[in-house]
Amino acid sequence: MKNGLIIGLIGLVMLGILAGGIWLLSSGKTADVATVDAANQLYASGHYGEAARIYEQEIARGVQDSTVYFNLGNAYFEQGDMGRAVLNLQRAAELAPRDPDIQANLALARQQTTELFAAEPSGPVAVLAKLTSWMTLNEAAILVLGLWFLLGFFILAYREVQGPRGRRLVQTSAMVVLILMLLAGVSLASRSFLQQTQPPGVVVTPSVAISDSPGTNNPSGYHLTGGTKVNVIDRVGDWVRLETPQGAGESWVPAEAVEPVT
Repeated sequence: MKNGLIIGLIGLVMLGILAGGIWLLSSGKTADVATVDAANQLYASGHYGEAARIYEQEIARGVQDSTVYFNLGNAYFEQGDMGRAVLNLQRAAELAPRDPDIQANLALARQQTTELFAAEPSGPVAVLAKLTSWMTLNEAAILVLGLWFLLGFFILAYREVQGPRGRRLVQTSAMVVLILMLLAGVSLASRSFLQQTQPPGVVVTPSVAISDSPGTNNPSGYHLTGGTKVNVIDRVGDWVRLETPQGAGESWVPAEAVEPVT
């Protein structure tokens, strides 16, 4: 009875700490409901440009809301601006990766653009990153934090539980949680690494010429259309280098032609 009470109290304390961590990771500015409703009404009446300006103002305030990005992407799509349509729908997908409406509209917008310029990142790091690709980075961080606290709970419980059968059960549970925590943690670290070393971007200009090196005097003869997804791997002055398919030469475009997704 005493051991059970101790374990229960420890669990409650850990649960409170975990709840505090989740609140810190999830906190942020929320969209103004009345303002977004006004923008939605403008969108519904066909005033896409005015609606887009209001959505942009909300984002400029620091609002990170998948619905706002989704609506903004749709507004740009209706105006024929595929670059900013794909960009904002992709940002919405980063915040709500399991939303089917966002995925459907993003796929529709991409059909109006060229194919992906560079293949998705490959290799062990990319494979590990995909383990939590169905979650946001914050959700993955919360998962790792929750598993870490759960592991700590099992370790403390192991010291309090009496009898070999109970201890084996706690030990097995702790091992399973440890493996899951390591996989989730490595996946989270891999995603963060890829975002730092190969940040995804989208071409936002209607068209941009590719150069073999920084500067306009070295055209390659190729162009990218607005909405093309790219990975930026280097920057020199006002030029960025894009990841290219294996065997292709260097590809540089003006930095202003590409906006980062995250």
